Amino acid sequence: MRNLGRKVRDETKLSDAMQLVSAALVIMLAVMTTAIHTAYAFAPAGAKATLSVDYVYESVGKKQDINDLREWRSKRSVSLVADLASQSPTPLPTMQALDAAQTAELDKQAGQMGKMVTEMAPMTADIGKIMAKCGGVENLDEKCMEREIKNMGTALAGTKKGDAMIKTGKETAQAVQPGASRYQVRYATAQKGSYAIDETAHSVLADPICQPTLRCTRNQAHKGSGTVPPRSATARDVGLFYAVEVDTAKNTLTVALPVPLLPLPYTETITTNEPDGARDTPTPKGPQPKQLVFRTSADGNNKPFTVALKGGCRSQAGEQVVVLKGEFGDAGIAHRTLALQRAVTAVHRARKHKIKGARIKGTINGARVESAGLGLSITFFA
Repeated sequence: MRNLGRKVRDETKLSDAMQLVSAALVIMLAVMTTAIHTAYAFAPAGAKATLSVDYVYESVGKKQDINDLREWRSKRSVSLVADLASQSPTPLPTMQALDAAQTAELDKQAGQMGKMVTEMAPMTADIGKIMAKCGGVENLDEKCMEREIKNMGTALAGTKKGDAMIKTGKETAQAVQPGASRYQVRYATAQKGSYAIDETAHSVLADPICQPTLRCTRNQAHKGSGTVPPRSATARDVGLFYAVEVDTAKNTLTVALPVPLLPLPYTETITTNEPDGARDTPTPKGPQPKQLVFRTSADGNNKPFTVALKGGCRSQAGEQVVVLKGEFGDAGIAHRTLALQRAVTAVHRARKHKIKGARIKGTINGARVESAGLGLSITFFA
């Protein structure tokens, strides 16, 4: 009976030792474990999606005073198609800021990890000594390492120090358990598209140099169309800064829109009766190659926006007004009206945003603008 009691005590100590040594492994497993949120059918990682965007900017206006006249008509459009790939669901957002509860939880986890590191520091130092004793990193004797670790665990088992370390390990494993998967982001992998530029401007300027009428006429035409240079996320020059992210808790879709990444080429043709010397820079003769940086939004508004997905994404609506500052045809109001629709088939689910430019009348920068707008439509296939 005495030998049996000793054997039971020895096995108990060995069990405590193994529990102590494996506390860190428990923590790592906790970090690697992801709870699945079953309230939303996440797409499998790598699933393909398409985000299609049509930008249309139009401005028609006139500015006139006692001496000068300026009239313009401008239409610029870009159609882009971005290929997206689904990432694995996560408990924390990728495209959105952390909320207060998420920040507090991360702070709590960091504090608990710090506590564990502090309390495990002596054990870490002892393990370093054992590794050196067993041949070091390059010539490590695994049997020696296993034996010495077991001896260390046996010595700590049942002591206050050992019990405290086991307790801290369990608390840390519990603290770092990830929450349920709530978000899923789809990153862009490639984009392609087309564009068209069609603009005219007519001006009459009063100047004594313009003889015999004291008025000079100047007409400008900008025309261009073609394909937007395709881009791939594997190319050296592309970060592809856009994506979409679903928040299943708030039932929202956050979108960072694809935009033209490079200036768009067009041809400028100017005809005028201005005499030589009327301008500091002579007016070029014939068609001239130019490039346009396409504006998709006003400064400060080119960041992701979030759409509330109501009624299971089947119908959404909203609007946004953005003022585009500039001169004449470069100034206008971007009036965006949002409509989200979803069709479910056996192949895919389609979500569609339509943001149409609005015809407006008013005064911008002192010019009477008869029509200005930036239209946008988005189609998202999941």
